[in-house]
Amino acid sequence: MLRRRSGCIWIAAGVAMALLAGLLVFLVMLRSSEGTPPEPRAPTVEVVVASRAMDIREVIQQGDVALRTAPADIVPETALRQISDAVGRLTIIPLSPGEMLLSSHVISPTIKGAHIGWTMDQDKVAMAFPANDLMSRNYLLQPGDHVDILFSIGVEARDEDTGGLVTFNALQNLEIAAIVKPSGQAAQITEGGTRDTGPAAIVFALDPQDALVLKHLHDRGGTVDIVLRAPEVTEQFETQPVNINYLLDRYQIRIPVLP
Repeated sequence: MLRRRSGCIWIAAGVAMALLAGLLVFLVMLRSSEGTPPEPRAPTVEVVVASRAMDIREVIQQGDVALRTAPADIVPETALRQISDAVGRLTIIPLSPGEMLLSSHVISPTIKGAHIGWTMDQDKVAMAFPANDLMSRNYLLQPGDHVDILFSIGVEARDEDTGGLVTFNALQNLEIAAIVKPSGQAAQITEGGTRDTGPAAIVFALDPQDALVLKHLHDRGGTVDIVLRAPEVTEQFETQPVNINYLLDRYQIRIPVLP
């Protein structure tokens, strides 16, 4: 009986020691896990992506793009970060759904600047015209301005009442797409040093037929002047060509008759 009781005591002691050892191992593992710092998360940024497939020359609308989170280390510096940076812009490459938008993928849709070929209507052509008039040479014109082009050319007389110098409004409401600056060699040397001679050319986006008219008038050697319109004025003005007879009638000028 005594031996039996002694054996139970030893068994209970062994179980207790095993439980204690297990508890110690659990506590050590728990402390070890609490002391291990979590792995750092890679930094992320929000970028603009395409919500649908888009072709070239599409104007981006609000629902065409969305914000997505991407790892910062794979995002180019030129990536668009805000929806407002994309809406209203014109695509110059095809875009796939989910594709990240870069600043080189879109342009302003206005007909001015370095991307004339993308922004002008497909039924127009871009034409550079010499900037020899006073408005151009004095930097009074800017890309986006609307102008009229006035020409004065000499007309051969068919009879005594026709011919001579004629001035007329050749083309109206043209938008200046770009202004070409002169190269470094185009500067003029004056007593005060080197100064700019003004723009080298003005680029218009116009109908192909109007481009031919403008070229013909320029090739005839006429005198050209460009007049600036108010920004909101787009209608065609009613004008009459001016020659010496028009001036005589308008101002009631009477030429004395020699006896």
